Amino acid sequence: MKIQLQNTLFYPAIGGIENYLYYVSKTLLKLRHRPIILCSQHQKNVPEEDIYEGVRVIRYPLTPRIIKLFMMFNQFYYENELKKFIERNLENIDIIWARHPYYAYASCKALPKKPIIYIQATVWPFFLSQGYNKLNRIHKIMFNIRKPQNFYLEKQAINMCNQIVVLSKIKMKEISDYYKFSEEKFKIIPPGIDLKRFKARNRDSNLLEKLDIDKNAKIVLTVCRLAPGKNVEMLIKAFNKINFANTYLLIVGNGQEKIYLQQLAKDLNIANKIIFLGFRTDVERFYSIADVFVLSSKYEGFGHVYLEAMASGVPCIGLRSDYPKVIVASDEIIIDGETGYCVNPYSIEDLAEKIEKIISDDDLRQKMGRKSIELCKNKYSWEIHVKELIKLSKDFTKKY
Repeated sequence: MKIQLQNTLFYPAIGGIENYLYYVSKTLLKLRHRPIILCSQHQKNVPEEDIYEGVRVIRYPLTPRIIKLFMMFNQFYYENELKKFIERNLENIDIIWARHPYYAYASCKALPKKPIIYIQATVWPFFLSQGYNKLNRIHKIMFNIRKPQNFYLEKQAINMCNQIVVLSKIKMKEISDYYKFSEEKFKIIPPGIDLKRFKARNRDSNLLEKLDIDKNAKIVLTVCRLAPGKNVEMLIKAFNKINFANTYLLIVGNGQEKIYLQQLAKDLNIANKIIFLGFRTDVERFYSIADVFVLSSKYEGFGHVYLEAMASGVPCIGLRSDYPKVIVASDEIIIDGETGYCVNPYSIEDLAEKIEKIISDDDLRQKMGRKSIELCKNKYSWEIHVKELIKLSKDFTKKY
């Protein structure tokens, strides 16, 4: 099949959906399909068209600043231009897999007789509202102008696309409730993980030495953006309650809350036990030295870092979902008591207790790690994910 994958961005831009497009397109090539990526030119030095590791990439031309300013207030102008771009790049494709509501909506308008699957990460207007309180006055005005436009565009995309694919049950519930669609419109297909990159490794002694951490130390790891919804504050407070010597908390990621979280660590007198590492491209090295992985987010599109940790043989701890206050898929990914724990989302004490339970019991930690690796191999490979999408796509292409 000739499949067009769509998103606003692709490499060299870095992000979860950019990684998704990469792994899905490479898996499609392996399965002898023909993927094409349609995205936007986000930098001047990025070509409008190129081949990335055997995959053809076509980019919507960089928008002049004056037009971009106008588009900030009128999303429908951009949609019309995007529609023309999509029409120019049909190339006998069999089906479209869209990862962004702007592309899904424009594709439905441009190609009413072409099967389109919208692989939806989250509720787009809600995602854009994260950090609203920290916007300046001008940006708040712009956000409020565009909010009803974004609501309309994504709702229409959901309505017009042949199928909506989501990565978890909780995400299906959130989206169907927000837009008032039946859950029958959705299909759940969990994502995959790169099992060659993320795997059990020997502890990286060079990394431990570079971090000035004793080789026998216990390490709690988190990998996430330092943003309000990630709730890293709860993890730091829980770490403060752990009664276990020679233990460190490593925080991989950057974001607007970094300064606040560093100050919190100082206020709790544990700054010497918490290491802020910023954004890293070598996260697999950190999983190799971790005894437990914790993601204390209250809102997640899926939580792909759980799969990275689990495939690396690291037990995971996440908050239990409490819809609609806590919207996470941790209790769908983690087998409570077998590959890690799902804790009370409002209890710092429960989180601290479960962290300490894992780091204080090597037999339990190793047993959970082995079970995690097995689960990833059987359920979360990219090949499994792509084959499910192919099966679904063939059902639709037969009707056209």
